[in-house]
Amino acid sequence: MRALRIIALLILGISSLIAACTSDQVAGESGPRLVQDSTLTGATPPATSAASLTPRTPQPATPSTLEVLSPLQVITVEADFVLVTPTLPPSKTPTQTPTVTQTPTQTPTPTVTTTATATLPQFPTSIVIPVTAIIPNPQPIVCDSTWFFIQPRPAGCPLAPPLGSQGVYQSFQNGFMIWVGSQDAIYVYYNDAALPRWQVYRDFFDEGMAESDPAYATSPFPGTWQPRRGFGMLWRSNEIVRSRIGWATLEWEQPYSVQVQTGSDGTIFMNAADGAIFAAIPGGNVWARYAGYVGF
Repeated sequence: MRALRIIALLILGISSLIAACTSDQVAGESGPRLVQDSTLTGATPPATSAASLTPRTPQPATPSTLEVLSPLQVITVEADFVLVTPTLPPSKTPTQTPTVTQTPTQTPTPTVTTTATATLPQFPTSIVIPVTAIIPNPQPIVCDSTWFFIQPRPAGCPLAPPLGSQGVYQSFQNGFMIWVGSQDAIYVYYNDAALPRWQVYRDFFDEGMAESDPAYATSPFPGTWQPRRGFGMLWRSNEIVRSRIGWATLEWEQPYSVQVQTGSDGTIFMNAADGAIFAAIPGGNVWARYAGYVGF
């Protein structure tokens, strides 16, 4: 019991002491203060820890949601206008710029102009070849005149109907001669390679002239003779003809009916005494003999 009293007395004394100190502090603050008690040595005023008189605005509790408000949605300035958050205009679908595709320019194909050069047919000379192996029968064409022979049939048309007349044929060592009565001309055909390959001469022989020359009565080549009449006159008077064609291999010339016809290209066709066809190409450089003549 005694101990309880002592404790109670101690508690009462401590409470009285606390109350006295509190009243003295309040009374001292309301009364005058000494200069040395309020002014400190030095120019820098002491820092005060006086509490701010501005009441603090209670901060709202952070919401439990994870969404964070955008700064644009919080109005921090009071004003007479409303802050409107700008919004971007809807994006326009860009118009695609058409791509210009260059049309490929076609390079014109150069036109090749072929100039057709008329080439005379090159017939073999001094060679007897079957007609069907040289000129096949061409497609039938309509001509104003017909050829005097069936084969070989030329590709073109004759310029005029055939001219028939008396003819004379004689062979020589290196060619032959044909006399055409309607033209009064002598055709000389050579078998050598010299040019021209064929020639035509005017016949100057008239009846009553000497038919031969005794100076050429004897031939240096057995089985050959000097030609007579018109052939003999040309042969004796023209040394070039005589040296190229040689001596006659027939003692007498052979008369027969000759037909002469000219083609559209100028080729002269005539028949021989043995039934062959001779073609004399214009220019005198080529002639041909066709065997197997078939007449009408």
